[in-house]
Amino acid sequence: RGRRCVEPMIEPVTLLTDEVRAWVGATAVYTAPEELSRASIRAFALAIDSDPDRWTSAAPPTLIFETCQLTGLSERDMSGYLGHDWGLPLPVPCTMIRGGNDYRIGRPARPDDVITTSWKITQIRERHDVDGVPLLIVVAEAVYSAADGGQIASNTETLIYRPRDSSS
Repeated sequence: RGRRCVEPMIEPVTLLTDEVRAWVGATAVYTAPEELSRASIRAFALAIDSDPDRWTSAAPPTLIFETCQLTGLSERDMSGYLGHDWGLPLPVPCTMIRGGNDYRIGRPARPDDVITTSWKITQIRERHDVDGVPLLIVVAEAVYSAADGGQIASNTETLIYRPRDSSS
């Protein structure tokens, strides 16, 4: 007679727990510890292979979205990142994947701007990939403002969290 192989029932993992769901509406606000500065703008222009002499009175448009200096944070997280991280209470260890950004620029950032970044989680939902692995989709909005209160730009960011052990 043939043998029957019975696979053990594995309880499907959900990343969207009540504790995680409660983070919708969470905010984080960072004010840069100093002015953006011409030196910072020059370094960024060189890093993106742009002519630094072009950027004397305003920053390249993406600088404020791509720098960690605006947070004023001085400690790296466990992955070595020195920027904003939500620290969501995920039920299993996950890898974070950047799912995309929608940048909107109101005016250029200037060397004398002291920038405040205000983050807010606007949506958290769960989907499953083709293999049935849960993916947590987190959408957050960041607003970048100058010290005078004027909005410089905003960014809607989508982050995707996927369990590290894909057999979960």
